[in-house]
Amino acid sequence: TVGDTFSVWFWGREFHYTVSEAKVVEADDVSFLTPQTTTDQLILQTCWPPGTSWKRFLVIAKPS
Repeated sequence: TVGDTFSVWFWGREFHYTVSEAKVVEADDVSFLTPQTTTDQLILQTCWPPGTSWKRFLVIAKPS
């Protein structure tokens, strides 16, 4: 949900993020893999609906 926060541990450091967007895209849409912004962001990806390969569910977050 937009506004939710979470942490990621990477190389012994903790990074905090806030969800800025969540969306469903087509399975063959890879446009989000090409950086389109100069701001830092983290994109988490999973399948949608769960257990299928029909679409992708993206959670886009920015450092908090």
